[in-house]
Amino acid sequence: MFPLSIITYVKIGLVALLLCGAGYAGYSFEAARFDRYKAEQMAATQKLQEQHQQAADQIRKDKDAQITSINSQLLDAVSQLRSRPSRTQGATNGQDGTGRALSAEDAEFLVREAARADKLRTGLDACYKQYEAIGK
Repeated sequence: MFPLSIITYVKIGLVALLLCGAGYAGYSFEAARFDRYKAEQMAATQKLQEQHQQAADQIRKDKDAQITSINSQLLDAVSQLRSRPSRTQGATNGQDGTGRALSAEDAEFLVREAARADKLRTGLDACYKQYEAIGK
């Protein structure tokens, strides 16, 4: 009825069972090794992310300090400009190019614009520094 003996079928079954066991053991070994590799990569990525975040925080602190300094200089300059004659009091805008004869309103406008430009430049510098820090 069967072309091979029962013992041969049992041997074939055992070999197939051993092959399945060996395949499962190899898969388990490689899966564990891959999980270790993945954990190492995640730890390295986390460490790198923390370093980038620290660099970004330091850059932001420096930028905020510079902007605070700009704001205090702006307040000082604006308070000093209050003593200038107003445009309605007959101040003349001289042609000497130094700005000493500017009216209080004109001088305040220009000082505020310069402060705004300094803030933008500080923000741009912070962006460049952060980009360079991440690129390293």
